[in-house]
Amino acid sequence: MNTKPNLEIKISWFLRIGVIVAGFLLLAGVISTFKFSGNPFFVFQVYDKIPLQIGLLHHLKHQQWGMLLSYTGLIVLITLPIIRVILTAILFIRQKEYHLACIAIVVLLGLMVSFSLGFEI
Repeated sequence: MNTKPNLEIKISWFLRIGVIVAGFLLLAGVISTFKFSGNPFFVFQVYDKIPLQIGLLHHLKHQQWGMLLSYTGLIVLITLPIIRVILTAILFIRQKEYHLACIAIVVLLGLMVSFSLGFEI
């Protein structure tokens, strides 16, 4: 079973790099939304509850690249656990541990259901 440590190390490096990339995207997005004249936190003083699709289209229409960069960082951060469970299921299938692979697939389905219930349409 030489593939086990190798795949686990690759998965852990993938997750580390993913978190770092997401962090940099979020940081760059937040920094680029600051207006350094006056109150830099003015953008964050008003909260409007709007659906995700409308917010993305608004930022795209007004070319607010900083906010879109922040959304990209959030998307990367949210998809990391999903990718982790998929890679773990693949790892278990390659090791012929089908019970654990089924458990990983059930966890994946649970993640998908929880994400779909969390979005307002």
